[in-house]
Amino acid sequence: MGRRGPKSAADAVALRGPLAARRPEPPAGLRDEAAEIWRQTVDALPADWLEPGALPVLESYARQAVALRRLAMLMEAAEAAEPFDVEEFRDAVKAHSAAAQVLKTLGTSLRLTPQTRLRAAAAGARATNAPGGRRPWDEDDPTAEFFAS
Repeated sequence: MGRRGPKSAADAVALRGPLAARRPEPPAGLRDEAAEIWRQTVDALPADWLEPGALPVLESYARQAVALRRLAMLMEAAEAAEPFDVEEFRDAVKAHSAAAQVLKTLGTSLRLTPQTRLRAAAAGARATNAPGGRRPWDEDDPTAEFFAS
């Protein structure tokens, strides 16, 4: 029968193993730009956030982020083209939107976004307990005097 109560830090490490806190390196086949996204993503998370089963998803996430950047460049080029080609621009926007949706799905499955890390109740408490201050819509309206009369 085990001990009752919270586990000590030593017990927690023993349960997960000493390798659990190592940050995974990018796979060898990942190009430089995608490898940099991998490193930025891994460094932004707690050391034990990613399990081995999530690494292929992270690889796809890094590749998709690069693809999204490239599609954004194509979209900007299509927008700046003379003469403006509506069909080409629309195709670039569609491709960019589809890639952004895939990236969002991968990020959600990796729990990278605040939305996927917070329960609804905790998010509501954070919003309620947020520090006060002037909100942009509370600023004085210069037209208020004009309409008040």
